[in-house]
Amino acid sequence: MNGRAALAVLLGATLIGLAPIGIRLSDLPPVATNMWRYIFALPILGLMASRERPTSGRDTRLLLIAGVFFALELSLWAASLTKTTVANATLLTNMTPIFAALFGWVLLKERIASGVLLGGLIALSGAVLLAIGRSHHGEGPGGGEQGWVGDLMALGSALGYAAYLLMLRSIGKRVGVGGVMFWAGVSGVAVTFALALLLQEQLLPHSLRGWLIVAGLGLVTQVGGQGLIAYGVGRLPILVSTVLLWMQPLAAAVLSWILFGEELGPLALGGAALILAGLFVVQRTRGAPAPVKTSA
Repeated sequence: MNGRAALAVLLGATLIGLAPIGIRLSDLPPVATNMWRYIFALPILGLMASRERPTSGRDTRLLLIAGVFFALELSLWAASLTKTTVANATLLTNMTPIFAALFGWVLLKERIASGVLLGGLIALSGAVLLAIGRSHHGEGPGGGEQGWVGDLMALGSALGYAAYLLMLRSIGKRVGVGGVMFWAGVSGVAVTFALALLLQEQLLPHSLRGWLIVAGLGLVTQVGGQGLIAYGVGRLPILVSTVLLWMQPLAAAVLSWILFGEELGPLALGGAALILAGLFVVQRTRGAPAPVKTSA
């Protein structure tokens, strides 16, 4: 196994796992925070995309539309962090592979393998346990019924990201990762700015710490984390990549426990383990590395 590639994936997943912590610590509300993440990341993504431009105007339009779905999904995930625990939001939103397989079955008539069905059932059972465990502990910013709303929003985020990936399937062979991330980011800035205005969110951080957080989310988490993962995943066996990418939700869960006191009880820990086990079964069956959000 390529040790350098493994280290890159491990570090990249850890950096992406910092994203929900940054959302919580930001001076700004969730959507406005994501807007600045896009803004700080775009110049570097533009350089990455300079040699990976879409081959046609149609591809550019599709990428921009896909970016709208991605921005809406990311906004839903960020909002879930204001109602449920970081661990719940991160684990539930990373159930994307299961919904991607479901969309492929419904829309593209792709056969769902028995392993995908089994993994999906295991992960969904884990999601229920995770939510029940969170409610028993009363954890999360919202607490009570708001916690359940946050859990559902995180699951909705996974659905939205699966739809985004489905749109990219026909474009990804013609446009590189840098091009996809840049054009999706262009849409992301526009959508998050419009949503922030609609929700009357504060748009400018009011402290140096606030600016450093949004800049770090854009440069370190989005560009650095995803860049390291893109480098490492292509050089490692699929199953190794999948396991290493688990560092993202695990890092988020550990940090939220330390920083926000969001302890995972036995029931929630069991649910988290089932989710990861289910995703492992799904990815092993589908033979592809787990899709990791480029900015989540």
